[in-house]
Amino acid sequence: MPHIADKAANGRKPSDRIEAAEECAGYELQDPLGRKIGNVEKLFVNDRGEPEYVQVKMGLLGLKSALIPAQFVEMQREQRIIVLQ
Repeated sequence: MPHIADKAANGRKPSDRIEAAEECAGYELQDPLGRKIGNVEKLFVNDRGEPEYVQVKMGLLGLKSALIPAQFVEMQREQRIIVLQ
């Protein structure tokens, strides 16, 4: 099943599993090089409560929105960021 990976990137400590959909709202979404893509607005989960999609606000004024499959991102809780893999 798709999920937000809990593995470490760049030698950082692994993150904890997401417990609630609201938990990652407000996190920054970055590309693999650390550049900001947007801010996480919402996490969509399936019937079993597993993360499926991350909704991200993008653009200069945050007027654009995109859904990214959770299987393509990694959460880094301490830094409050989610990295696109």
